Amino acid sequence: MRYRRFGTSDLEVSEVGFGTWTLASNWWGEVEDKRGMLDAALHAGITFFDTAPVYGEDGLGETLMADFLRAHRDEVVLTTKCGYDLSADARRPAQQRERPHDWRPESVRQQCEDSLRRLGIDVIDLYQLHNTRIEPILDDDLWATLEDLRTEGKIKHLGVALGPAIGWVEEGLESIRRRPICSLQTVYNIIEQEPGRTFVEESVRHDGRVGMISRVPHASDSLSGKVDRDTKFPAGDHRAHRNRDNMLDNFDKADTLSFLWEGTGRTKGQAAIAGILADPMFTTVLPTCVNVDEVAEYAAAADLPLTAEEAERVGALFADNFGIVNRYEMPLKASR
Repeated sequence: MRYRRFGTSDLEVSEVGFGTWTLASNWWGEVEDKRGMLDAALHAGITFFDTAPVYGEDGLGETLMADFLRAHRDEVVLTTKCGYDLSADARRPAQQRERPHDWRPESVRQQCEDSLRRLGIDVIDLYQLHNTRIEPILDDDLWATLEDLRTEGKIKHLGVALGPAIGWVEEGLESIRRRPICSLQTVYNIIEQEPGRTFVEESVRHDGRVGMISRVPHASDSLSGKVDRDTKFPAGDHRAHRNRDNMLDNFDKADTLSFLWEGTGRTKGQAAIAGILADPMFTTVLPTCVNVDEVAEYAAAADLPLTAEEAERVGALFADNFGIVNRYEMPLKASR
């Protein structure tokens, strides 16, 4: 494993992180050995663990981490998030749909206190605004409360997580320009590089102050080798929400990248992660894992970096849309 710092901060994490989203829900398949996956991640050198109270029900994304953190707190950089209303009268409108947000400063303070209690810790290493829209980014009162929480020692660093879909360009740019964040999380992989590249360029213009976190690094498994064009996802699987033509486009693009795994010693899934880490502005990558073997496979990608020639070739292919004409143009989500 290798390690990087978030931007110009002192927060150092493993190049491959671990997200608890799959442990707290069955939206990507059933996970049988939750604690085994956490232990496997730590054994592989992973120090960055990403969770959120909205994963699963009733804060499960955090409570399932408590025992693990009691045993390994000093070995772990823990990030959780704020923004969603977990109250009983704020249920999801439908399966795999977002809960309502609650960005009132007093609510975010209470959310932070609740997260500390569920996690069984005294301080959150990185506190991210979860799938924020533009209004919270522009809300000075909210950011004053976040700064108060940092002054009080309840959080160490601030970040923004964009989502749930691809886009949120204004939100990302304004976060970098206006706010004291050290991380920006976004959907990014070697075949879906926008708007991540735009965020990187903006951070560079601000002295590289903000490091990037890549989510969905395998483009919903079109870059993992786990599924193919004929795979049929069940209705409850998150990947079933992807536009079918978009998935076919991604498989076609992935076919042009076989030089990254054939004869290189990398698996296809490792190559996808190494391709992201070829950009030093990406501090860490959060692969989606459902078993111990995937944790070990993806963690090993940090030790299999791309050569300069491979990275240059990937860049040229991206610039030419991998030589294909898209069946579907993915819209970029935005608040307004």
